[in-house]
Amino acid sequence: MVTKSPIVLSRRTLLSAGGALLLAGCASGGEKSAGAGPVEQPEVRLGVLPVPDTAPLYLAQREGVFQQNGLRPKFVESELTGDNRFDLDNGPEDVHFDSWVTIFLNIADGADWVLIGEACQTGTLTSALLTAPTSKLRTVADLKGAKIGVNNPRGLGVMLIDALLTTNGVKPADVDYVEYPFDKIGGAVRDGKVDAGWLIEPFLTDVQIKTGAVPLADTATGATVDLPQSGYVCGRKFAERNPNTVKAFQASLVDAQVRALNRAALEREFTEYLKIEPNVASLMSIGKYPSSLRAVRPQRVADLMLSQGMITKPLDVQKLIVS
Repeated sequence: MVTKSPIVLSRRTLLSAGGALLLAGCASGGEKSAGAGPVEQPEVRLGVLPVPDTAPLYLAQREGVFQQNGLRPKFVESELTGDNRFDLDNGPEDVHFDSWVTIFLNIADGADWVLIGEACQTGTLTSALLTAPTSKLRTVADLKGAKIGVNNPRGLGVMLIDALLTTNGVKPADVDYVEYPFDKIGGAVRDGKVDAGWLIEPFLTDVQIKTGAVPLADTATGATVDLPQSGYVCGRKFAERNPNTVKAFQASLVDAQVRALNRAALEREFTEYLKIEPNVASLMSIGKYPSSLRAVRPQRVADLMLSQGMITKPLDVQKLIVS
């Protein structure tokens, strides 16, 4: 059963985009986590988002990985958009999934969180700018003066697009970002309300099939190729009180990410748990699911956010990691 997690604090939309969901399994409280003693909190509450990034965890749930590590987690479904602020000390979640952009915005605002796992990295055409088939836009340079539909004016998409624009000689200030939910961006492009729209999978493939929209540019190339887009965090107090629970989650996550190499198994989770249409699931691009948490990867996101003014002080990611 999945319960809804209320959004805490102010709105500041983000991915996102990334930003993806979690799990549920079963085990007795006496079972041990991998490489540690008995887990302190077997029924850990895991915040999830309905995106492909967390499909490996559904796969692990199906195959009993969490049970093997002494966990019987409870899914708590968060909202996909909304400049989200979460209270991981007093709220309904113990472990939270989100895009690194939203995670680092929360930490920059004072959230005492620690990083416990990576979820997904961008891949070829896992996110892109789309235009209508009749559009006169042909290159990134043509976007000067354009309206671009995004799900969050201060989220992952804008960070990726700004990097792409800069690389192609266009100032980010020369475009106009217009906010739409992911499921409305394709229609906005089709109806001419925006000149281009930024989408992630599965929306990216779905819109191309249903509206005939065409990719203008991959937004994870050059400086942002293979960019880490999402991860898992918990409150520092939770990690200190429940070290074996955290280790059990991390062990389960590693196993889940390795199992995600099986494309057919992933597509089963896409269609069953994420409710993605089978034809879209079979065609959509899939990012990379890292099986380890290395500071150098999410540090790229924190540094890019700093250079673009999304945060005002540097973040030392290594100091935020629990291993």
